[in-house]
Amino acid sequence: MTDKIHDTLMQINTERLKWYVKKIEGLRHGWANYNALADKAEFIEETLHSLNLSIENQKFTFHGRSYRNIIAAKEGIDHQKEEDILLGAHYDAAWGSPGADDNASGVAVLLEAANVLFNQKLKRTVRFVAFTLEEPQPQTIHFLIGSEYFASEASKLKKRYEAVLILESVGYTDDAKGSQFVPVFVRSPIPKTGNFLGIIANRRSKIIMETFSGVAREYVPDLITVPYKVPLSGRIIPESRFSDHASFWNYGYPALMLTDTAMFRNPHYHTSHDRLETLDFNFMSNVTKAVVSFILKLGNED
Repeated sequence: MTDKIHDTLMQINTERLKWYVKKIEGLRHGWANYNALADKAEFIEETLHSLNLSIENQKFTFHGRSYRNIIAAKEGIDHQKEEDILLGAHYDAAWGSPGADDNASGVAVLLEAANVLFNQKLKRTVRFVAFTLEEPQPQTIHFLIGSEYFASEASKLKKRYEAVLILESVGYTDDAKGSQFVPVFVRSPIPKTGNFLGIIANRRSKIIMETFSGVAREYVPDLITVPYKVPLSGRIIPESRFSDHASFWNYGYPALMLTDTAMFRNPHYHTSHDRLETLDFNFMSNVTKAVVSFILKLGNED
């Protein structure tokens, strides 16, 4: 298994990650740039379809307009394993931002992971999900709209997930000392240099946080990871719930947010300067390796 994982990691392509970011980057706010967002959705669907993955468009309506989560499935070979693995990222962007880090970076890692995993044999089914309307919309105080719809429907259908990984802004680093900030009420020591991947869990997802962190240390030693379990599912640290993993926490699913910590490191967060040229693609490649290693490990566990 170890040799197989290392061989698979060799297939991860930094230039392809750049190309994915370039294709997703651009104004694509769900309400302000409706047609542009639809074009990005089309690109994501076509890319996943080209990998011979089965595709489902989960459509829903928000204030009279149709939106969709894009779901691609790589079916596991052991049909007795009912608990799937989900890898997700949101493809919309904040109002007025081209959203390279937030969150073309997450979508790029999702697509690259799908690219190197589609021809691997896995016992568990893996679902690659691109969520829409993660960002705030002008008609409501709520956000995470697409993932909330997905998690709610999954709960109604009693769908089970062994692990949910949400990629949220995974492309920005800063090696300067003092470049990393932390939310109020975070008690665990966090590095002051912004060059690590945060692995954010709640109580229910603590075990998969520890597993992911261990796998990353084993297979991607160049990637610095900082696992952190938030108390009370993040309700006393609101910023820890600012991505789609929180929708899954709400329905009792074990979910992690994988993040460069966004606004606590990246000065371009939610601005017009969040562009491809600010990203660290070596870091993104290592994040992809960690994700792929984890899926290969968990996907074949008995």
